[in-house]
Amino acid sequence: MRTILNTVGTSLVRNASPSGSPDVAELIRFLALTDLRKASAETNALCHLLREDDALVFLHSETPESHLCARALAEFFKNRGHETRMVCVRDLSYREADFRLGLRALVGTLVACIKEEQARGREVLINATGGFKAEGAYATLVGLLFNVPVYYIYEAFQRVVQMPPLPIDWDYSVIAEHEDLLHSLSGEGRSRFELVRSTLPKEISSLLEERENRIFLSPAGVAVFEAYLEKVRRTPKIPVYFGKRALEWYQKANATTQERIRRILRRLCLPEVRRSGAKKLKNSRCFVYPQGHQNERVLFCEKDEGLIVCALAQHSDRSYDRLFDEGLSCEKRGKLVPFEEDF
Repeated sequence: MRTILNTVGTSLVRNASPSGSPDVAELIRFLALTDLRKASAETNALCHLLREDDALVFLHSETPESHLCARALAEFFKNRGHETRMVCVRDLSYREADFRLGLRALVGTLVACIKEEQARGREVLINATGGFKAEGAYATLVGLLFNVPVYYIYEAFQRVVQMPPLPIDWDYSVIAEHEDLLHSLSGEGRSRFELVRSTLPKEISSLLEERENRIFLSPAGVAVFEAYLEKVRRTPKIPVYFGKRALEWYQKANATTQERIRRILRRLCLPEVRRSGAKKLKNSRCFVYPQGHQNERVLFCEKDEGLIVCALAQHSDRSYDRLFDEGLSCEKRGKLVPFEEDF
């Protein structure tokens, strides 16, 4: 079973009634009487993609024309036996001031639809033919990041074109190191006075944008961060063992600190985070993670398919420096205890 996510433009209205203002019934009649390859950008691609049991989601902008087209397309294909639904992408309109907000919303909407349909056990495809040109660009980015095939057909093409997949996997270690910051920037943003972009690595600053003296994730930043969160969610957890010293520190910590430690452990399940984000200590087999953007630190070593947490510390605490002064080694960690808490 498949679901095709379709960005919707206004070509159906233009083709059906170049000089008039058709209603839904007129557009449905036009679709029924016209070669679907010529009726609209969306139907042109669907002629090449659509299977009998496919479900269809039509993502339309806040413009009246796009909403009208999506409604007509949804009803037309529903009458043909397909499961259909419409989704409005907020702020996506002809208003220049709102357009970038609309692109952020488009990315978030596509990601939500992908997750929802995959949770239903359906294969997901993206038909990025209709809508604003920028929609196609960001729909393609989301598809590449979430390993969802993206299709496009230009009016002069005789067949649909699939966007080629990325040949490499993304290294999310820098994203993981700045996860807490990116969470705050994906919502209400941060005051530019709270966040000096020049202090951030270029991999992070390139995902940000400024509006009215506040810093937010850009549309591309939303796509990359959502892909990282999905990868964390899908990555299997690995066994974690605490040394006596680390366990005592954890048990004495407050609930907020314990939650931060659990989030760090979840990130360390990603091999690229352990490989690229952790720093090896001198004269020790241990590594420390993270490095500089969070107060909590986890000192660990790898064994077989799991992690051994040798010690925990906070960068603001003197105990952190003592770990290095003592030349922490795996032999000092004490008896190992399986970490039973969810992380």
